[in-house]
Amino acid sequence: MARVIVAGAGISGLTAAYALRRAGHEVVVLDEGGRTGGRMHSERVAGFLMEHGPSGMALPAPRAESLVTDLGLAPERIARAPAARSRYLVRDGRVHEVPLQPHRFFRSGILSPAGRLRVLLEPFVAAKWSDETIADFTRRRFGRELLDYVVDPLVAGIYAGDPHQLSVSAVFPHLKRLERLCGSVILAAARSRLRPGVKPAACDFAKRASFSFREGMGMLPQAIARHLACDLYLNQRVEAVERAAGGEFVVTVRERGVTRSLKADGVVIALPAYAAARTLDRLDARVAGALAEIGHPPLAVVFLGYRARGVAHPLDGAGALTPAVEGRDVLGMLFSSTLFAGRAPPGHVALTVFVGGARQPQLALLQPRELQDLAHDEVRRLLGARARPVLARTRCWRHGLPQPGLDHARRIAAITALESEHAGLFFTGNYFSGVSTVACIEQATDTAQRVQQYLASSRGRSRQAAAPFRSCEAPEKGGRSAIALRVTPAGQLPA
Repeated sequence: MARVIVAGAGISGLTAAYALRRAGHEVVVLDEGGRTGGRMHSERVAGFLMEHGPSGMALPAPRAESLVTDLGLAPERIARAPAARSRYLVRDGRVHEVPLQPHRFFRSGILSPAGRLRVLLEPFVAAKWSDETIADFTRRRFGRELLDYVVDPLVAGIYAGDPHQLSVSAVFPHLKRLERLCGSVILAAARSRLRPGVKPAACDFAKRASFSFREGMGMLPQAIARHLACDLYLNQRVEAVERAAGGEFVVTVRERGVTRSLKADGVVIALPAYAAARTLDRLDARVAGALAEIGHPPLAVVFLGYRARGVAHPLDGAGALTPAVEGRDVLGMLFSSTLFAGRAPPGHVALTVFVGGARQPQLALLQPRELQDLAHDEVRRLLGARARPVLARTRCWRHGLPQPGLDHARRIAAITALESEHAGLFFTGNYFSGVSTVACIEQATDTAQRVQQYLASSRGRSRQAAAPFRSCEAPEKGGRSAIALRVTPAGQLPA
């Protein structure tokens, strides 16, 4: 009998479990994979550092920063390099720098004179209250050219998504909020700049600072896992969550063909939407079906290491994004060795190329060598690579990032109703309020607070053993901690 079971050991599940343990609650974390962190995984190869998932966290991020400090990772933080302030977009087969200042942006070659004039007419466009796709919102308020050459590549860079399919209220809720409040996004942004203490406007997102860690973003889930090691079980597939007659939850777990049932007062489902769906079939098939309908198109990550003299472009920025109208075979490229120090050995540069997503899902499923050749060919054409990479690695996520469409609000409402119907059941993950690491940490922290409120008021409160926070760290030589995860053979997971 566990107090709380957390299904999923990605950053969402780990954050929720860590917060609950810090509050003194008994927690068991289950994950079907062989390691923690989900897509947040860093790999050091021949002096290069490859990020299989996110490469950093944008600021301000008070909860994420607090978590980093609590875990003792503050000394490992590294800030984004000043050289990575620039952004590039592809137009007419060439990369163009995108100035961050509005007046410089309008003088750049990204938009034609007609396109710039159409953007300036935005304050005269009538507001629309109902939800719409990002493409419809942008075209209506700013014109087709801004959609094609700015918003479309931006959506591809954040969600690997298609603006013609995604809900503006789900992906960019602040833009829809500005329209509803002020009738104009441009006027609302201008007013916010004049008010002291107001958070940066939506158009300022590219200026925000960001940070990572010396050995990559994978350090964050590893550090959380060290604190949870005594109650973290890998290779455990959560098959179903049901409600027992006594009110507690019964969680069915499969490991190496052996199925067992665990009981808990509360359950946090921190799995991707498609995986969360299977756990609900017996509890609520309707909500399970709604979650299963959230698309997760495949996404391939291709990491390329070059000798610095072998790439003509100075790589003086964060990266380059490609609009769909350009017909390229990649969504974009991160200049990884420019973004953060230590991503490439001396005399070398590192690039991370993204392929597939909602735009071209079939390309993400190519064989690794085909993906590497495709990515290198685009680097050659756009950035002037003169020689083959000295290192090439690929990672294909067959289920990529969630794609919240126009019916996303209905799905979230169904989940909320299910939580109300089954007190003690909670959901968290990247399909709620954003796919960024910061958004996942904030969502998971809020979920943990709701779990604590439930435990404090539940009828099982009398059984609460106020266990002190326990650390399961095993010190290594040199004072560092070694991760000691329990990868349990069949028959050893406590029931």
